[in-house]
Amino acid sequence: MTKEIYFNKNIKYLTDNTIITQAELSRILGVSRQAIHNLINKNADCRLSTIMKVSEVYNIDPSEILFVDLEEKYKDNKLNYKKNLSFIKDDGNGDA
Repeated sequence: MTKEIYFNKNIKYLTDNTIITQAELSRILGVSRQAIHNLINKNADCRLSTIMKVSEVYNIDPSEILFVDLEEKYKDNKLNYKKNLSFIKDDGNGDA
């Protein structure tokens, strides 16, 4: 049985729900913003080193960032998930 890979979807989810935007993530990883865009849109293969770096940036286990749909996992508990991240996007409603 093949496991579904959520890495691309999870990068999109994380860049949309934390202060680490696609532009900031590209800066941290030392790649172009287009490279991040290509990862999200499955237009590029991802190296193990990239998976490890993204996992480190967001403090998420590499296996979780690969094989768990983070949006689904945290849909009912988004605020608690955000509190566990070092990087929190302030949405202006005081919840962050």
